[in-house]
Amino acid sequence: MTKYLEIGQIVNTFGIKGMVKVVPFTDDIKRFDKLKNIYISNKNEKKEYEIENVKYQKQMVLLKFKG
Repeated sequence: MTKYLEIGQIVNTFGIKGMVKVVPFTDDIKRFDKLKNIYISNKNEKKEYEIENVKYQKQMVLLKFKG
């Protein structure tokens, strides 16, 4: 059985370039710089996405996915 760790929750979109705003579940948000791929869970389905860009705005993380 594969176990996953929740790193945050997508709460909204951001801007016109396809970024999403994430509330991080960690005390050090700079950990998002080390991520290359993440899985997004939607109901019972998990889909893998490759991270193209990471930015920070106050206590939120802004992620852009490839594609």
